[in-house]
Amino acid sequence: MNKFLLSLMAGIAIGLLIAPAKGSETWKRIVHGVDDYLNDASEEAEDVSESGRILLKKAKSKIES
Repeated sequence: MNKFLLSLMAGIAIGLLIAPAKGSETWKRIVHGVDDYLNDASEEAEDVSESGRILLKKAKSKIES
């Protein structure tokens, strides 16, 4: 899944570089896209981390009982 998203972002970046827009505007679009991707990845990592904490608590309670 990550390879797909990375490939998609690379394709978008190349498309923006080829598109007829000002360099500064194109750069802003690329930076905005990367920021969005990193924010989404961070949120996903937090969700996975929380799921891990829940599983550890359940395992601990099973071991204790």
